[in-house]
Amino acid sequence: MRSMQASTSALGSLCGEAQALRVRLVQIEADQRRCQTPALCRRLRRESEQLIARLAELGRIASWLQSAPVVVDRLSLALFQELCGRPLPCR
Repeated sequence: MRSMQASTSALGSLCGEAQALRVRLVQIEADQRRCQTPALCRRLRRESEQLIARLAELGRIASWLQSAPVVVDRLSLALFQELCGRPLPCR
C-alpha cells in the first residue's frame, strides 16, 4: 500500500509539471504574438522549444509507466497520459 501512495504522489507531481508546462507554453505563445524585440523573441522561442522537449519526455515516461513492472494508480496514470497527449496550442 505504501508504494501505491508513493506512486500516486509521484504521478501527481508529474501531472502538475505537465499542466504547468502547458500553461507556460500558452503564455509564451501570447507573448510571442506581442513581441517586437528580436532578442526577446529568440529567447521565448528557445524557452518554448525546451518546454516542448520536456513535455515530450514526460510523454515517454507516461508510455513507459503503462507497461512498467511497478505498481501505479491507473486513474492517476490515465490523467498523466491525457495531460501529456493533449495537442499543444496552435503555433
